[in-house]
Amino acid sequence: MQPYLSLEAELHDHFWAAEDDASEVPLITEFLRTHPGRTLEIGCGSGRLTLPLLQAGFEIEGLELSADMLEIFRTRASHLPTQPTLHLADMSNWQPTSPYNSLLAPAFTLQLSADPLATLRHWHTWLIPGGALYLTLFIPFAEMDGHLPAKRWYADHQATLPDGRRARLETRHSIDLRHKILHRQHRYRVNGTHPQQYRSAQTLRWFMADEIPTLLTQAGFQITKAFPDFQPHLPLPQNPNLQTETYDGILTFHALQNPT
Repeated sequence: MQPYLSLEAELHDHFWAAEDDASEVPLITEFLRTHPGRTLEIGCGSGRLTLPLLQAGFEIEGLELSADMLEIFRTRASHLPTQPTLHLADMSNWQPTSPYNSLLAPAFTLQLSADPLATLRHWHTWLIPGGALYLTLFIPFAEMDGHLPAKRWYADHQATLPDGRRARLETRHSIDLRHKILHRQHRYRVNGTHPQQYRSAQTLRWFMADEIPTLLTQAGFQITKAFPDFQPHLPLPQNPNLQTETYDGILTFHALQNPT
């Protein structure tokens, strides 16, 4: 698992802000109201979701693999009366000093794990008995059906930075349909008097919708709620393994730990 570093860390939230309205913040807020207590966001990054939750008064800590992302987070949180508790560690082997009431794994973080089942089982040990898990996953339909062509660079994201410079992200991927593994290469560019460039790579794993309940059960969790595309008022599509005009393949689950 490769952490977000350098220009990739700097631009991450700008791309999210340009194309996403922090749609998971209200969803997580409602989840935490239902499951109050000490919380950990796994893959907190530079605070895109954790910071507004802290400002709303939730008792939440952050876990992140990238020191660069945490440095940005600390800068953004410098105005808070109490500085957040942030942990620089790998989500697959870190061990907390005491258990949490709930865990947040938004923004497809689990799919960056080399072994999602083993990672979920490890997370199970971080919770108090009956603790809660918020989990978001996606199915890469665009890559699977060839809508995004494999092994060719394509424009992925763009954003205007606060200083007026333009930032662009181009992506090239290869896909292993049999093993459900997606390899991505990223090329970041920022224009201006002193242009910047950065390259990175990441590997994601995915599960079809009908495989996820088995995955969570094997890891020791019981699903209590599931909904598509950040819309909790909607049921899952009749066949969530197929993309439709009204379904993008984003799946959010609430689950409870089954004590061992």
